[in-house]
Amino acid sequence: MAQLINLDRAREQMAREGLDALVLVTPINTAYAAGTASEFLLGRFEDWTTAVVLARDPGIAPALIIPEFDLPYLIEQPSWIEDVQLFGSPWSSVGVFMGETLERGLSNDLRVGLAEARAKFGPSQQGSFLDGLTKALRDRGLERAKLAIDDLRLGRKLEEAGIGQAPIGDAVQLMRRIRIVKTPTEIKLITVGADINAKALAAVIAEGAAGTPEDELIRVYRKTLVDHDARWLGERGMMFGTGDASTLSLPASAERTLTPGDAVVLDCLGTYQGYHMDLARTAIVGDPTADQKLRYRAVVDALEAVEDAMRPGVHTEDLRELTRATVAKHGLRRELVSVTTHGIGFEVFEFPHENSLVEGYPLELGMVVNTEVFYRDPDLGAFHLEDSVVVEADGCRILRPVDRDLVVFQ
Repeated sequence: MAQLINLDRAREQMAREGLDALVLVTPINTAYAAGTASEFLLGRFEDWTTAVVLARDPGIAPALIIPEFDLPYLIEQPSWIEDVQLFGSPWSSVGVFMGETLERGLSNDLRVGLAEARAKFGPSQQGSFLDGLTKALRDRGLERAKLAIDDLRLGRKLEEAGIGQAPIGDAVQLMRRIRIVKTPTEIKLITVGADINAKALAAVIAEGAAGTPEDELIRVYRKTLVDHDARWLGERGMMFGTGDASTLSLPASAERTLTPGDAVVLDCLGTYQGYHMDLARTAIVGDPTADQKLRYRAVVDALEAVEDAMRPGVHTEDLRELTRATVAKHGLRRELVSVTTHGIGFEVFEFPHENSLVEGYPLELGMVVNTEVFYRDPDLGAFHLEDSVVVEADGCRILRPVDRDLVVFQ
């Protein structure tokens, strides 16, 4: 990973909250802040293995706290953070093994880099994660600072150790507010993911036909993602299916097949290098009826109206009302329309405030968002459409344009 974090925005938000520094320990936030994440961290073997300390004052160097056995990974995938605080448990044999390995000879770039890093960071190594974190904070003069952390259980332990001004604040929502505006590097990664997701959707469309079991299409989707080094989200990846499964999120089924007359929601969710991708289209099994075409046309018109209206400062509640009003113009029931404009990134739903799903929020330059438009008809099934767009100065841009015609499975 490259540097992902928007440092100016992070420090801006800290100043707004009256904070001196952030302590980040959850995998999402440490990967975002450090720009690197080992398999040990991403696999979540333990609660706390890695931390980042980020001060509001740019004159105070950030710190990356990692276990000793993650040092080789850091050599292969460096962080932009130069100051590393190591910790290692006395029961671990990793330190002895690394030392003896290096004594056998510095025979490649990894071993050379590892020897240099151990010489630089080894003398200050601490015995435990908490010791390493408290040392990093004290070394930066932050032991009495106003702190916020993204896991308050650890915040209480820091308070018990005499670190920070009690109570240490909760950084979970603050970090979502920081992350919701993307850097150019992040937008490139999300765009690659959107392209992979479009390929997976195309593979599903190519395989779909009347009588196909729903779970077969799900496997096609999953395989395409894996073939492109991406992952599906959750147990299914494709969140909705055919018939009742188009309106209700049901478990994948081999018994449920594509049945003529049914609507099929193709809601494709996955991740690429930690960043989420979310794309949805709607299909009909067999020739669509006039009523089905009308409902889908209303959904398309509504999303296009929303995208035409998007720009910095526009409130998502206004977009919600615009969506429902556009659908109503087609003679359809506005109360059957669900609309969600959500940020997308390290989480599939990123909102700047706790109540943003209900009350909405203003768009900002650089946000990557999806507006999910759903028309759920009790008799005809669901009609759904969404794409990822980046908010630009004069409007929005679809990251990966995909045909919006109603898909037909014969």
